[in-house]
Amino acid sequence: MFDLLLDVDPKGRPIPALASVVPTLQNHGISADGRTLTYHLRPGVRWQDGERFSARDVIFTWHAIMDPSNDVAGTRGYDLIQSISAPNPLTAVIHLRSGWAPATATLFTYGTNPMPILPAHLLEGHGSLRRSPFNLRPIGTGPYRFVRWDRGNRIVLAANARYFRGAPKVQNIVVEEVPDINTSMTMLRSNQLDWSLLSPAQRLALGKPRGMHFIFAPFSGFGAIAFNCRKPPFDDVRMRRAIAMAIDRDRLSSGITRGQYHVIDSDQPPFSWAYDPSAALPKFDAAGADKLLDSLGWRREGGGTRRKAGEPLALTFTTFPEGDTAVRTAEYVQRMLGERGIDVSVKKVSVAQFYLPKAQKGLLMSGSYDMAYIAWRTGEDPDDSDITSCAGVSNYAGFCDRGVDRLEAQALVSPNRTQRKALYGRIQQLLAAEVPYDFLYAPTYGFAVNDGVEGFRPTPFSPTWNSYEWARVRP
Repeated sequence: MFDLLLDVDPKGRPIPALASVVPTLQNHGISADGRTLTYHLRPGVRWQDGERFSARDVIFTWHAIMDPSNDVAGTRGYDLIQSISAPNPLTAVIHLRSGWAPATATLFTYGTNPMPILPAHLLEGHGSLRRSPFNLRPIGTGPYRFVRWDRGNRIVLAANARYFRGAPKVQNIVVEEVPDINTSMTMLRSNQLDWSLLSPAQRLALGKPRGMHFIFAPFSGFGAIAFNCRKPPFDDVRMRRAIAMAIDRDRLSSGITRGQYHVIDSDQPPFSWAYDPSAALPKFDAAGADKLLDSLGWRREGGGTRRKAGEPLALTFTTFPEGDTAVRTAEYVQRMLGERGIDVSVKKVSVAQFYLPKAQKGLLMSGSYDMAYIAWRTGEDPDDSDITSCAGVSNYAGFCDRGVDRLEAQALVSPNRTQRKALYGRIQQLLAAEVPYDFLYAPTYGFAVNDGVEGFRPTPFSPTWNSYEWARVRP
């Protein structure tokens, strides 16, 4: 229903959307000091109610994001904007407080918190968006317009004939709300759904239904174990390394995802230009883990639980029950560490409580855990300072390394991709050595798709980015 200024294609490259061109240093869309970004907006774009789209909408959206009375996923990057000016209706000029390399890959595009453009003519001057009627009858610039929401059942969308890329080929899209996986599987097998995202276990259970095929795409994110570096025993890197050595990540991938989630050693996705394949976390080494634990005074007598000064090595692994992979990972790790004489109990906390900020007593940011499974979405830009820097707003591990902070600070201001790649390579090497996170796997999107659907091309950032191209080749 909505559009961004920039999209990202299946190869991870930024492409124009509501902006007519991607700002770069070469086309003078980015100033030499990196503080000014000029977006030339696509002419002829209209909101679904017929009003013209303009730079006024970009300015309003920024103010809405920064309004504390509105609920937004995050203000990362938008809080670095000093102002946005509009020299004419089709030009939006973003003025940053200082140069910030991730800007064009983060602002109004697929960053870690994608923010589409909102209609100023409908929302400006009406206060908080939290209780706005707009939430129940949204109007965007996208290829499909809202028709109705049958609460608990479905959302019905209709093609937007005014769409700037051309009228969509499919006239109606129905988004079915199917909370029960068994019902979802039945609907897939009977061709009542045209496509659905499935977990690896669900894909295996589905088999090869007649009239459907699978499409896979890497997901821009990762699953990992966060070690609480704020307190013993994980304030000691040797303990973090010992536990990492005791966890067989290949066994996790094969047992939980049937090998469909690739084992990783860093937080940068393998398709990213910043990915360093030489970064290596401690490999699975049961004997090495035993030796390191022994050296730390955690000794095992008679095959039982390890003890130190009479105290058992007992840890809590916290996860969230809403994720099948999250729960199964915790259970597998519990068994693996049990084989090494470590008593692990699994604690399940709702995903909402899991990721809340520290001020709202979120479990991760308040440090109320020993080990925790985290699922993290990465943006188009490799900036990972939120989870790795000492003051990072999502530094779940409570990790603080001044060397990493210096590298992150340099990477955020360098306009040169070659320099940034080298900096992020060094960060990945340090994270692999210090192990605040034991990175497990990079998920793969797996979609069951009806054979009668053409043009479905999911990217690491969105499965619906090109819905205007979807077509049905037969009923």
